[in-house]
Order: sequence, then structure tokens, then C-alpha cells
Amino acid sequence: MRKILHPLYALYQICFAWWAGIFLTFLTSCIIWLFGGVLKIKNADYYPAVVWCRLMCYLFLIPVKIVGRKEYVEDDKNYIFVANHQGMFDIFILYGYIVKNFKWMMKNSLRKVPFLGIACAKTDHVFVDRTTPQKDILRKSLNILKSGKCMTIFAEGTRTNTGKLGRFKKGAFVVANMSQKPIIPIAIQGAYDILPKGCMCAHWSPVTVTFHAPIECKGRDSENVDYLMEETRNVIAKTLGEA
Repeated sequence: MRKILHPLYALYQICFAWWAGIFLTFLTSCIIWLFGGVLKIKNADYYPAVVWCRLMCYLFLIPVKIVGRKEYVEDDKNYIFVANHQGMFDIFILYGYIVKNFKWMMKNSLRKVPFLGIACAKTDHVFVDRTTPQKDILRKSLNILKSGKCMTIFAEGTRTNTGKLGRFKKGAFVVANMSQKPIIPIAIQGAYDILPKGCMCAHWSPVTVTFHAPIECKGRDSENVDYLMEETRNVIAKTLGEA
């Protein structure tokens, strides 16, 4: 049935969804840049982004099922959310449905995304690349967590090429080790089928986002970093059926 309806879905995108999405992105970026970045109005960089991301999911007719968020995410605590990275729509899905004010740790190349890159830079998201000193990443991340906000990090560092869970990088777990903040693993399923790398046309696919119990730090050393990384990856891999 999906294959039969895909030409109609592609036509809908070409005629409406992508154009509406570009307009929404431009409008949201302007609002975030002005009210969050320039005027520094509290949460003005967060709520517009949540609305934008949910609208993008609605616009592309993507159903999102949330599992475990109410059980494990407490209003009065801040966390480091660590997720697998299946595709571009992960950003819309997480920003729209985590329901906690957070900052991204994102690739420096995203600064070049029209409108959105400037808005993110103006509102203190953490940009990283291979040349970024680790002490700068840690300092910015710790300041975010000390302010009471959360952080969201794709542990693989980039989107999967195959749909399978990749190797985790240590960045998220070094931040957790230093801040002593709990990690909440998030498993994203179905997003790879929407827009894999190199694909220009979205494919319809339902998405399930599973929140897991917080993983608490055990100490503050290199062994703790290894423990956090292994536990987080095991939890996500099990949910994805890759354990």
C-alpha cells in the first residue's frame, strides 16, 4: 500500500509540504533569532522550535508514538538525552516531543543551514567539529546543565548510513561524567525510512520514540565514562532489536 500511495505522497511534497516547510523554517528562525537571541526573552528560543517541529511532523503526515516519557522524565530535573540518529527527521521528532527545554550538541557544519544555523548560534547551542577543543565543549555543556536546562546529543555523531546502530562517541558521556547528570537513553525507530542519507524525497513511515529509565553516574572517572557509554548503547540496541 505504501508503494502504491508513494507517488501521491511525493506529489504532495513537491506541490505543498516542502514549500510550507521552508516557510515555517524561515519564520521560526526569525522568531528565535529576534526574541531568543537578540531580546533574550526566556524560553523564546524553545517554544517556537517545539511548535515548528511538531508542525513539520504534521505537515509530512508522520505519526509519532511516544513511549516511557511520562514514566521517566521528571519536570524538576535536568538530564542528558542520548539518542540514536536515523535521519533528518530525528531533529523534528526530538525537539517536538521531548517536552523539556534543552540545547543540542550539533555538528559545526549545521551553522551553514540557511536561517536555522544563525538562530541556533544565537541561542547558545553547542557546535562541535574535529578542531573544537574538548575543554570548550565541556565548559559550554556544563554551563547549560548548571542553568537548569537539558542537553540532547546523538551519540553516533552522525546519521546512520544503513539504518543500523553505529559506534558511540564519548562526548555525551564525558559531559555526563563531569556534570554528574543522569542520562536518559532514547531509541528512535522508523525515522530512517523517512529520509535516508542521499534521499531527496521523504517516504511515509510511522515513528516510535522510546524513553528509558535514567542511567545514573557511578563515580567521576574514565571507568564511569565507559560504563555510561556501554549501558546507554546496550539499552538503545535492545529496543532496536540489535542487542
